[in-house]
Amino acid sequence: MRKAPLLLTVALGLLLLSLTYSPPYCGSYSYYVSNWKEMNVPNLVSAILAGWRAYDSLGEASLLFTAVIGFYILLGGKKK
Repeated sequence: MRKAPLLLTVALGLLLLSLTYSPPYCGSYSYYVSNWKEMNVPNLVSAILAGWRAYDSLGEASLLFTAVIGFYILLGGKKK
């Protein structure tokens, strides 16, 4: 049962490492300013938050998840 959190953490880490974080075309600012209507959101600020900041939020969530799993494992898991 203790292998499941470790396996899930490794799988999430590999998924995050496989993502492409490079900005499209010549940079993220010029890309979003010229193509923000393609994202089907009402304004430029929402397009940036929905597009580029989604990677940041995913990273923060995975960091929090990894910390929780680490403390769970460190404290000995479920007591019997």
